[in-house]
Amino acid sequence: MYRYVGNFFKARFTKYGEKELRGVWITTVRNNDFPSKGGLELVQFQQEFQAILSVCKAFKLNALFFQVRPEGDAFYSSGVNPWSEYLTGEQGVKPNWGNFDPLTWIISETHKAKMEFHAWLNPYRLTPSNKKGHTKEELLGRLSPDHYARRHVDWVYFFNGELFLNPGVPAVTQLLVSTVDEILQNYDVDAIHLDDFFYPYSYEDKSSGKLIKFAEVNPDYDSYLKYRHELDQNIHTWREGNINHLVYSLHETVQHYNRIHHTQVEFGISPFGIWASVDEAPGGSATSSAQLSSLSEYVNSKLWIDHGWIDYILPQVYWSFNDELSPFAAVCDWWNGVVAGSKTKLYIGLGLYLYEEDANNPSWQNSQEIVDQINYIRQLSNVSGYVFFTYHNLLADRTQSSALKQALMKLKNTV
Repeated sequence: MYRYVGNFFKARFTKYGEKELRGVWITTVRNNDFPSKGGLELVQFQQEFQAILSVCKAFKLNALFFQVRPEGDAFYSSGVNPWSEYLTGEQGVKPNWGNFDPLTWIISETHKAKMEFHAWLNPYRLTPSNKKGHTKEELLGRLSPDHYARRHVDWVYFFNGELFLNPGVPAVTQLLVSTVDEILQNYDVDAIHLDDFFYPYSYEDKSSGKLIKFAEVNPDYDSYLKYRHELDQNIHTWREGNINHLVYSLHETVQHYNRIHHTQVEFGISPFGIWASVDEAPGGSATSSAQLSSLSEYVNSKLWIDHGWIDYILPQVYWSFNDELSPFAAVCDWWNGVVAGSKTKLYIGLGLYLYEEDANNPSWQNSQEIVDQINYIRQLSNVSGYVFFTYHNLLADRTQSSALKQALMKLKNTV
């Protein structure tokens, strides 16, 4: 099914000629970063985005990772996915902006600012984590009337009060291929970008305190019986194969577009920062087996590098140098070694948000921590840049953390 692509020379330059990529994720889900709310007037929408570009330029960033498909919906005109409620205020409703195409304008303004535009998609999530439901039927009823999930309820499973597309259903993979192809055909993006949400993570049940694991609930078991490739194939191998097939399929989709149109659109993924510890899998990182790993969640990101299916990998290394389970340096060193000799570029995802969300941790009371992280990865031979999570953490007036305020001042002088 899969074809090994081989090793190629890794270009060390961004679209605008810089050797280092410096980016930030722009989160649109729940209007976390942009826009401030759904249903804005066009002028305010444009002003808010222009403000984002100004801030990014102040920090000398040269790439935006903009969330164009936060929950099976779209920040653009689509024949596949409904309009996003985070853009328009109501899912499936077109913005009242005449013929103005928001994504075309956003990309154009980004390029005018000499920044790359990476179209960020969450592949499987359909409903928000902050508005959970009690049943699958309840959540399906909240979707727009013409939503594909309401027409194909067998494509969807219910877990932790949320709806997700089922990676094991072949039609779902085709839906995602069609989504990416539509973006490529209609928009001047520099990359297609996926985040770390494939199969859902475990969660703690509030009433019992018990950790609920997807692999114990098995909401996709009927699909496994229907779509497994051999009768003796176990469900864990099947799940990992489903994610690998999606990644390979999107790789082929992007490469086909590039061959036909003589373009260089990239395909990259930002997985959880730990592939596996050395105790969990041969060749794993020098991290604790007590730490969650992406391999245990059916995400074999190392295989994608080995097979040349992704142009860049952007692991989310959201830990400090002093983290007991996953020290920042050890994780980055491991990734630096993994990409050596491959065609895959390596960027490091930096957890700027931890200054607020982990504010009691002494490491994130140190304004120098994030600066030291950047300086550390810059001396690694195979790291080509970094990306901050998330944009609003670059705004000094939105934080109460004095350490973050000081860190932001230092970051402006780090490039």
